[in-house]
Amino acid sequence: MTLSERAWKHIRERHPELSNYEGLIKDALARPDIILRGNQEEMKAVKLFTKTHLGSKYLVVVYREERTQKAIITAY
Repeated sequence: MTLSERAWKHIRERHPELSNYEGLIKDALARPDIILRGNQEEMKAVKLFTKTHLGSKYLVVVYREERTQKAIITAY
């Protein structure tokens, strides 16, 4: 799994509520509840976290399969 500095910066700027949740982002991608296929060949890993600072929330991690790795695009 790859979380580039560019993707991490995008997530922090566009979704500041996730700034402290890098570990949850990686966990959602490693152990999703469900994986959905996007419209432009991206994949979406979805996981429910029952304890966040906002209460129970679903986390969606958008990624692309690149060779043998998953490259994170964004998360919300």
